[in-house]
This record gives sequence, C-alpha cells and structure tokens, in this order.
Amino acid sequence: MAFQFWGALPAVVRLVIAAGLRITITIIVARALLALVPRLERFITSRAGARATQGSTATASMVHQSQRVETLVRVSGSVARAVVYGTATVTVLASIGLDVTPVLAGAGIAGVAVGFGAQTVVKDFFGGFFILMENQYAVGDTISVGAITGTVEEMTMRVTVLRDAAGPLHFIPNGGIGTVTNRTHSWQRAVVEVSSPWSVPVARARAALLAAVQPLVDDPAAHDLRGAVELEGPLDFNGEKVTWRLSARCDPKKVMLARAALLTALQKALPRSGDAERLDWSKVRDEGDQSAPI
Repeated sequence: MAFQFWGALPAVVRLVIAAGLRITITIIVARALLALVPRLERFITSRAGARATQGSTATASMVHQSQRVETLVRVSGSVARAVVYGTATVTVLASIGLDVTPVLAGAGIAGVAVGFGAQTVVKDFFGGFFILMENQYAVGDTISVGAITGTVEEMTMRVTVLRDAAGPLHFIPNGGIGTVTNRTHSWQRAVVEVSSPWSVPVARARAALLAAVQPLVDDPAAHDLRGAVELEGPLDFNGEKVTWRLSARCDPKKVMLARAALLTALQKALPRSGDAERLDWSKVRDEGDQSAPI
C-alpha cells in the first residue's frame, strides 16, 4: 500500500517530500554533532585537568598544561563547528535542487582571495596554534624574542604580549616569532666563579671548594637548588690566580637566591685573610697533604 501510495503521488510532490526528508535528516545530524562538540571539549578538558592533579597538589606547570590543553580544545572545537555548518549548508542546498558546484568553486576562489589578503593573520593563527601545541612558553614565563626580553602577560592565537623590565608592553604577532629563548622553563644554572692563589696546590683548592659547598650538597632543597653542586676547573690562570666555577641547577625564578646561597657558603668556609685580597686556604687541605699552612 505504501509503495502504491508513493507511486500515485505526483513527481513534484515526491521530489518535495524527498528533499524535505534529506533536509530534516541533515539538520538533525548537524544539531547532534554541534551538541556533541562542547561535550567532547568538556570531557577532554576535565580528563586533562584530572590527570595533571591526580595524587598531587597543582603546580604552576600543571596549571599551564591545563590552560594549553583547554586552548587547543577550544580551537579544535571552533574548526569542527565550522566544518559541520559548511557541510550542512552544502547538503541542504543540494537537497533543494541547487547546483552546488558553482557555489563550491566560488567559495574556493573567495577562500584563495581571502587567504592572499589575510595571509599574515592566518600565519599568526597557525603560529599561535603551534606555540600552544608544542608548549614553547606560557603566561608568566620570561622569554626573549629577537632583541626583546620580557614576561609573557597574555597569549592569544594571534599575538603574544610581553612586558619588559622597564615596563612597556610589546605586542608581537605569533607569525613573526622565529627563535624563542625561554628563560624560565624547567631549570637554569646558578653559576659562581672563584679564584685561588697560584701558590695553593690544585688538589687543596678543589678540596676546599668542595668542603665549602658540602652543606648545599647535603640539603639542596633548603638552598633553592635542584641537585648536586658541580665544580669545574681549573679553568684559567692569569699569572696570579687560578679560576674555578661552581654551578648548580635551580628554579629559573630563583637563580639569584641559589647564587646567593653559593656565595654565602664560600664566604663562611673561606674567610678572607688579613690583607683582604686572598682567600684563606690554609685551614683546608686535601687528603694526605702534610705541608705547612700557606
């Protein structure tokens, strides 16, 4: 009966009903996909946040990671919505009998024209997307871009806003950012150079320096350090003194505190002698050294 009824309908009516069904199905599918996108966004963001803070207190790096994931998810969601709207529009136009080939061709030509006219903006957006995806830097980091060094105060898909030490804000398009130096990522080294008199044996000088920083080695966290203190040298000799270098990893934002801890340890263990020019190395000897004090 249904087939007979359908066959009895005029061709125009059958075309209108078929087009209406296709349009209805297209709209229902499009609305379902559009409703699914924000749910996926919330799901991915919540999972990323839960994984970052699972079993521990949230740190600044975890917060930055969560913000980066949220930004990428939002960008991806916007692209997905645009694709759904575009596909649904083309399908509806085809369903009502319009030839979509000229429309697609015109959209392609318009897209090329817009691309040429706004290629700088597109480049900026792609640059911002990859900066976020690769986690090159985040808000609060101190970075150097060319001759500009400053703290990242704001990041968008198009620009990065830096404030330098003097206070001015610099708006840098993401597409124009080439080499970036992140000065607050992960860790840095606190470095202190110290000289020993040429008359002091190398072994005795090394033992004195190692003994001076031993309290920092025993408890690095209490002195804003991340690991052991490294001693390099002898590095140089200028005819009167031998140069050594002490270094230790530390939080990038606590380099000056870590360096102060190294200097304090040296001052406590190696007080200056009476002439205020040479360090008193006579109280520390290397193992087996039986020579008289200098």
